[in-house]
Amino acid sequence: MTPIVTRTRVIVAALMVLTFSDITPGLTRLAGSCLAVLAVGYVVAVLAFPYRRCRACNGMGRHTSGLFGGIRLCTRCDGEGLRLRAGRRVLNRLRRNHRATRR
Repeated sequence: MTPIVTRTRVIVAALMVLTFSDITPGLTRLAGSCLAVLAVGYVVAVLAFPYRRCRACNGMGRHTSGLFGGIRLCTRCDGEGLRLRAGRRVLNRLRRNHRATRR
């Protein structure tokens, strides 16, 4: 199981604090640039790798029961072992809205 507080989340939070604070005006521009680079990198990663492992079944696509060891398909990923990333869902929604309003 992945921890809730990761190194990346701490760095992004620190960059956001530096970007939107008036404490150090010189670091504000640098922090904003770093956030923009991270955002572009995330979009590229979402476009390249739209799926992630299912956390419920750990990417296996199935669960085993405790007592008799019966196997059943994972209900979250429908037995595929993969789930669509949140960022990809947002991109799909934006693309769908753009197509709907363009007509």
